[in-house]
Amino acid sequence: MNKHFSFQPEQSVSTFKSFEMTREEKVAQIIVDSSVFQFHKNRLMNEIDRALGDGNRQKFLNLSSEYNDLLEQFSHIK
Repeated sequence: MNKHFSFQPEQSVSTFKSFEMTREEKVAQIIVDSSVFQFHKNRLMNEIDRALGDGNRQKFLNLSSEYNDLLEQFSHIK
């Protein structure tokens, strides 16, 4: 797996708790978060499919855990 593109929980993900953000800034943040989510979701799904095809159980389990973390981290955009 290419760690350069792997999802990192410390990456900036908005929680929209700040009242100082304008409506336009919130919409822009949702668009950015959605794009980041889709990119990592597609990458992980492809890697999970590849691990299944290769019969690599450990890689599948690791990627599935990473996928679940991604879903949790970006739950605010669903």
